[in-house]
Formats: sequence, C-alpha cells, structure tokens
Amino acid sequence: MWHKLATVLLATAAIATPIAHADNPSLPTFVPHDSDWQPNTVVYPYNLWQNRVTPEQVTAMRDSCQWFNAQYDPLMAQVFGFQHRLDGTHDNWQAPGIQSAANTIEANLDQSAAFLDPRAHTLFIVNYPDQSEYSPVYNGDSMFHLWYQLTQISDNMRHQLPSGQINAHIATANVYGNTIRDSQVCAGA
Repeated sequence: MWHKLATVLLATAAIATPIAHADNPSLPTFVPHDSDWQPNTVVYPYNLWQNRVTPEQVTAMRDSCQWFNAQYDPLMAQVFGFQHRLDGTHDNWQAPGIQSAANTIEANLDQSAAFLDPRAHTLFIVNYPDQSEYSPVYNGDSMFHLWYQLTQISDNMRHQLPSGQINAHIATANVYGNTIRDSQVCAGA
C-alpha cells in the first residue's frame, strides 16, 4: 500500500512541478539580416554628430536593434519570472527547478550578451582630448549599457546571489530596454 501511495505522490509531484526547460526555452541563435534601417539623426546632439557615425556603427546598431526587437522581451520575461520564482522560495537556490531554470536563462543571457558584445563596443568612440566615451548613434549608449547589464545578471545568477541583489541589474536593464523601446530607435530595423 505504501508503495502505491509513494508512486502516486511522485507522479503528482512530477505533474505539479513545472519543467524549467519548458517554462524557459532556449532562445534560438539570432541571425541579423540586411535592412534599410538608419539611425535617427534628428535628435540633438545626434544631429551634430551624424558625420561621426561610421558604416560599422550603423550596422552594429541595426543588428542590435534587430536582436532587441526579436529577443529582448522573451529574454526579460524569463529573467523577471525567474527573479520572482527565486524570491518566492526565499532565495533558496536548492528549491526544485530553480537551478535548472537558472542554467537555461544564464545560457540565454550569455548567448544574447555574446551577440551584442562586439556591436555594443563598436557603438562607442573615444572623445579626445579628455578620453570620454560616447556614442554618436542615437541610443547606442543605451544598447551598450543594456549589454553590460545582461552580463551582470548572468554573473549574479551564476554566483547564486539573492533575488534582491540580482534585481539591481534587472531593474537597470529594464530602464535601458524601456529607453530603447520608448525612443523607437529600433523601429523598422
């Protein structure tokens, strides 16, 4: 009798416990494509800097925008969901499904950050003589800072930090994501 009861309990637990991989699928490898997208050169001071924008920077921002339009929302939905799930366990990384969900989301974050890395760095230039860095591409700096926050969220998860500590980078990534979205800089990319 106990054997049957244990079997029923295990089967019920397996059904009730969501499979992390199904909740957080791996994002497909993103492949950019050619388009006629051009950066916004109407907004000040970008209207003054448009002669500083290189073709490589236009391509970097276009590709980053295509990634943003296709994968930012699904990625951040996974991140927000994970943060809330971890918080719901009182930051117990040993709770069922937490580590497997983290592994998938970390892989998605790392894949996204790897795609954005060379593009984000292309968007910044060094201003001489004071050595300050800026982007002559409208919201290129926001894309750079978004890339950086994605790397930090992944790193925080890898180190199994509490949800509140991870939140600092999630909130900052959300600010830059909203800035990019609200500016409509990626429209038509």
